Amino acid sequence: MGNTCASKHLFPHDPNAEISDIDDAEDVEGEIHMVICGLDYACDRRSWAGPPPAGNGPLDTKYAYNMMIELAQKCEAKTIATCWNEQCTKENIAKTISEVGKKCGEEDYFIFYYTGHGDRLPSIHQGDEDDDEEEDNCFCTVGPDGATDDPAMQYRTQVWWRDDDFAKCLLDAVSSEAKILVLADCCHSGSICDFTEDSEWAKRKQRAISISGCEDTETSAGTGKGGMFTRAMTRAIQDLQAEKDSYMVSNIYNKIQEEYNANKTAGHTQHITIHGCVTKPKEMVWPLQPTTPYVSPANTDLR
Repeated sequence: MGNTCASKHLFPHDPNAEISDIDDAEDVEGEIHMVICGLDYACDRRSWAGPPPAGNGPLDTKYAYNMMIELAQKCEAKTIATCWNEQCTKENIAKTISEVGKKCGEEDYFIFYYTGHGDRLPSIHQGDEDDDEEEDNCFCTVGPDGATDDPAMQYRTQVWWRDDDFAKCLLDAVSSEAKILVLADCCHSGSICDFTEDSEWAKRKQRAISISGCEDTETSAGTGKGGMFTRAMTRAIQDLQAEKDSYMVSNIYNKIQEEYNANKTAGHTQHITIHGCVTKPKEMVWPLQPTTPYVSPANTDLR
């Protein structure tokens, strides 16, 4: 569903624009519980997403997936749960989110990261008077057979994870006293959390922020060594680790913009987006701060 950020509980923002920032930040408080999901579709033997001869894959997402696991370890996350390829059915990811979400207490962070294909499906709520969206944003998850689609492009309707269902899963799993951060390095993901003025996010006054690699109508670029968004994010963390003792979500978002613009692919532009509920980026401490010196793999062996 789209993001109609009209409520006082929601944070709207124009993509790729600098946001309001602060210089001072408190230390990270609370535990970090993280779910990291990735698909390169090497497991898909029958659709366009998999390797030849049926498809044009696999993607380069394993690099970004591994970057995030390493980052979570360096940040001493309390929980690091991972799902890769065949494990990334919507049912299994939902089960993993539920298990990890239960561990979150007051002021803890629940972080969800996804790298893989994203796309859109016709909304199953078309015609509802409370829902005027024609398409749902989706994570292109796989079925039990490891495929994300079939040659007729019908299987997708069974196995892709729609934004409404993803949002409900997060809200059911995570305590309202915890903070939620969603990081989506995939196409068509700008409003993947479905932060709308009449959503359960706003009704519950859940503190949550999402940062996505592009807008709903855009594609996110790969590089051969991981997605542009993940690479810019890890580079931004390295920059801020050298500049500050601690930093806010607003600091990292602005620095991501700098790194993306400095390293963007010629001929392709994606608008990195940020949305949230209740809390503003300058009010939430960025949780993924390494406890030891950190160098982004995008600046070294994956340069």
